[in-house]
Amino acid sequence: MIRFALRGVRRRWTSYLAAGAVLFAGTALLTAFALLLETGLAPGAAGNDTLVMLPAILGGWTVLIVVFGVVSTIALTVQQRERELALLRSIAATVGQVRRVVVAEVLAVAVPAIALGILPGVGLGAFVLSRLRAAGTAPDGLGPQVGSITLLGGAALAVVSALVAAIVASRRAGAVPPIRALAAASVSRGPALSRVRRTAGLVSTALGAALSITTFFMPNDAMLSSTAGPAGVAVAIGLALLSPALIPGLGRVAGRLIGAPVRQAGRNLTVEPGRAAVVVAPLVLLIGIAGGTLYLQATEDSVQTGPRTPGDVASLSSVNYLIVAMIVAFCAILVLNTLIAATRRRRREFGLLRLTAATRSQVIGIVLAETLLTGGLATVLGTIAAVSTTAPYSMVRTGSLIPAGSIWIYVGVVAGGFALAFLATLPTTVRSLWTPPVEAIAAV
Repeated sequence: MIRFALRGVRRRWTSYLAAGAVLFAGTALLTAFALLLETGLAPGAAGNDTLVMLPAILGGWTVLIVVFGVVSTIALTVQQRERELALLRSIAATVGQVRRVVVAEVLAVAVPAIALGILPGVGLGAFVLSRLRAAGTAPDGLGPQVGSITLLGGAALAVVSALVAAIVASRRAGAVPPIRALAAASVSRGPALSRVRRTAGLVSTALGAALSITTFFMPNDAMLSSTAGPAGVAVAIGLALLSPALIPGLGRVAGRLIGAPVRQAGRNLTVEPGRAAVVVAPLVLLIGIAGGTLYLQATEDSVQTGPRTPGDVASLSSVNYLIVAMIVAFCAILVLNTLIAATRRRRREFGLLRLTAATRSQVIGIVLAETLLTGGLATVLGTIAAVSTTAPYSMVRTGSLIPAGSIWIYVGVVAGGFALAFLATLPTTVRSLWTPPVEAIAAV
């Protein structure tokens, strides 16, 4: 079974490329925070709370983001092979065998990707530590401590996330009826909003809302971000999970608009909300987290007065922006990889459209309209997530619900999200359309 799984990975390596890239980036990010934590716990850093608080607070957000990214990407990767796995069932493979194949394939991709991510993570953590030393918040002679926490902490979290995602995805794959393998068109993917997904979304959103409300009653000190930051992350993840419930309504509205590509895009959203949610979810995460953290830091900067001296809270500003950039970069990688993989998955659908006399331009127009519609929904949901961080934080720090910072921060975050979405979907669609329609439909 393991040899069969390895052959499957070699044959379908492009399908697993997105999962591998997300695991690599996530491991590097988690390892960097683990290095800072281990360094902060070292004897040479005794009494330096910054090196413990910084990875403990921001690292906690990062764990949630990475776990969500890994689980969603692996689930998408396995769904892309649903039809092929159904073919295995049709030739007498048992449910248990199919599940073992899926888990073995995921681990065959995850273990090398995670191993490769450790060394860059050590370098990234050492770089952040050097910036902390330059800011005067870490002792000058303190070097990076690379031990078991650094080498195993982030990697272990990534492995557990991949394993959980593989087990969940394998259960779904094993439940696919063999008859679906004989279907000429793409298989139905069941309810877009399953009971588990709905429950997880509601719990995450409620947790984020509770943290946001709690922030209003927190003291105005360095621990304020310990509830404000996770609030936005939890709300973003919750709304991303619940987004399939909103997509059909968006599709029905789009179906009444002018323009054949827009109406067809609306019908696609109505019929396949689960597929559209794959696009919405990472964009909600990107816009919510980027907007929330950037305005949070801008608000913090606005209340700092007087010259900045080494070692004070204000001197951490540049380091905080660096860490925010690291987290946002991971979200951007998640957006690109997820959307490219989701668009590649539609090659058979594009082939069917071409055989029904749709031109390449019309297919591209449909994809463009879908991206605009799903991007608009993601912007609304991501803004809600960002506000759950910025409003209470700003209220406590400045007495106003409106955070400090230019409106151009928000414009830049949203524009960046749309730019990544177009960069991921349009070139991939164009490449897919160069495949002859008959060959695209015949592809498993």
